[in-house]
Amino acid sequence: MIRNLLGNPFGTPGKKNRKGGRESAAITKARMQVRVVILGVLVAVIFAVLISRLWYLQILSSDDFTVSAEQTYTREVKVPAQRGMIYDRDGEVLVDNVPGLNVTVVPSAIEREKLGELAGILEADEDRVLGLYDAAMESGSLHSPILVKEEAGRDAVTYVSERTREYPGLSINDDYTRNYPVGETAAHVLGYTGAITEEELAREDYEGFDNDAIVGKSGVELEYESLLHGTPGAEVYNVDAQGRIVGEDQQLDAMGRVAGGENEEGEPPDPELAERIEEPVPGRDLTLTVDLDLQQTVEEELDEALVRAREEGYDGQAGAALVMDPEDGEVLAMASRPDFDPQLFVGGITGAEEQEEYEYLTSEEAGSPFSNRAVSGTYPAASTFKAFTGMAGLAFDAIDPSSTFTDTGECWRPRGATEGCWQSWRQFLDTGTNHGTQDYEDALADSNDKFFYEVADLIWNGTSDPNLLPEFYERFGFGQRTGVDLGSEEAGRVPDREWQQEAGQTEEDRYWSVGRWVNLSIGQGDLLVTPLQLARSYAALENGGTLVTPHVAREAGARGGGDTEDLTPEPAGSVEFTQQEISSTVDGLRAVTEPGGTAVAAFEGSPLSVIGKTGTGEMGERDPVGWFVGWAEAQEEPVVVLVMVEGAGGDQVAAPAVRGILEARHTGEESPGSDVTPVPTESAGRAAGAPAEDNAGEPPAAPAG
Repeated sequence: MIRNLLGNPFGTPGKKNRKGGRESAAITKARMQVRVVILGVLVAVIFAVLISRLWYLQILSSDDFTVSAEQTYTREVKVPAQRGMIYDRDGEVLVDNVPGLNVTVVPSAIEREKLGELAGILEADEDRVLGLYDAAMESGSLHSPILVKEEAGRDAVTYVSERTREYPGLSINDDYTRNYPVGETAAHVLGYTGAITEEELAREDYEGFDNDAIVGKSGVELEYESLLHGTPGAEVYNVDAQGRIVGEDQQLDAMGRVAGGENEEGEPPDPELAERIEEPVPGRDLTLTVDLDLQQTVEEELDEALVRAREEGYDGQAGAALVMDPEDGEVLAMASRPDFDPQLFVGGITGAEEQEEYEYLTSEEAGSPFSNRAVSGTYPAASTFKAFTGMAGLAFDAIDPSSTFTDTGECWRPRGATEGCWQSWRQFLDTGTNHGTQDYEDALADSNDKFFYEVADLIWNGTSDPNLLPEFYERFGFGQRTGVDLGSEEAGRVPDREWQQEAGQTEEDRYWSVGRWVNLSIGQGDLLVTPLQLARSYAALENGGTLVTPHVAREAGARGGGDTEDLTPEPAGSVEFTQQEISSTVDGLRAVTEPGGTAVAAFEGSPLSVIGKTGTGEMGERDPVGWFVGWAEAQEEPVVVLVMVEGAGGDQVAAPAVRGILEARHTGEESPGSDVTPVPTESAGRAAGAPAEDNAGEPPAAPAG
């Protein structure tokens, strides 16, 4: 354009020279002056435009830009609320909190891909984080922070805090993380915590919870979430566009701290500069019924019982033990094996070592360590069930305490049966002995299978109700949940005619006859009970008939004192029986640990008089389950103790553990424990003598101890 206006400064076409080109026309002085003037005007116009723009920005718009520069925003600094602490019955700390750093992000400020990248840097669970992100996008909760990483490492925090532009919406908060100072002790009672999931956020009982909340996942951490969970507070500051507190020379960083303080991580801002403060509300502290010292003893005794089972050549990898107050259902100790360390889940599973441990714990080889076998494991009750069969015989007048049965070693059959051969444990073990003539007390002490077969047969022939015996067992709480304040409790099973008809795969299998009752009479057949159910039923024998509600929480209180809330539940009901029925049964159970009883070897020399029952439950192709349940009589503060060992081979591995627990509880002395030499009673390997079928055409289960 300039060239067009000024023309060719090098001349105009002229006549050709001798080489064939054209000679330049001469430039006149007037023409040159015109061109210089035009160029000067153009330069002047450009400078005028620039000057006018600067004048507009600095003079006319200066007030607007000053307002924009001084415009204030609110910056909310989270004030964490401590989760409620958990104590044992004597005030010993079982679970507390320690300071930590949590990383959150506002979904609306960051792209999904960058959030996944951030989760990887922090070694967070990427699937969980992205799931929360997607849920926030779908629900419209775009501006509520979601938790990326609990208890983030310092190096990772430093790395991402220096890259807040790369990861917008990032916030690093001082917070509290869960701490389990007793390690694996009482792990199944306490449970563990973790970051809230999108599924939990959608549930009604988590309504109002923040997207970055830490919540209970199992045990009392889950059951009492509403009490333990605190409500975080906030300090709201007015800041400018640069993040400086208005009126102060303090700039807040991604962690909500004042950059440039003496501390490398920055100093917290002065709360007096806050525009508004919302105080945090800590969760309520929880006091359990658990006695930490007794809990540790129970776990040690259970571990020794498992070792004894393995030394005898059996599997011995799993089991459960518990101690319960029979008067009010307080659980003083509860253990399950295998177990886990709740601390593993604090901050999520990070690092190769933790990942390897978690993969093992969730493998088939680990044996379901997260399952609390005391409340969710179901097993045949075996001979521990004979006490209730005997009480049914007394209640329905099928027997009295002096009724006897003579075992000559011959096959036993229900009345009218012409086939099948039911034997007792003495014949199955090929001991060369029989039970001889025994009454009810003797039959309990010697765990005489045939005596209780006879009781079931007599009741069957004296009634037209095919469910009379199963319904009697249900009076003691079998086949129904106890109501314990721990999750995942199983109801077990007491089979009756309706269940059999529904569960049977063939017409023969659906048939309900006296053979089913005979199997039930010794705690076998299709019967399944949990250790907690069995302990509660024995508690009813000890306390005179009250069906307590087992519980592990005692009271909840506010942080720093104040009113407490009693968490003791009401009893579930009661069982009616006569003094003769209970006294005859207790006499028989007392004789179990005395000379002639099946547990005499385990309790020989004990300073306590122990009332209880052994049991060996058949588990199909697996090694049998071993039981002992009972209490020490004449104690001011009695407790019912139960030990169950999967893959025990027999009942003798459990009885010494119960002795050790009872003596630690009542005498404070250490018991012989593993020094007890087992003797063969109610042992495994009895299926060989089981009849193929009874007169009804059903295959009865092998009898068990």
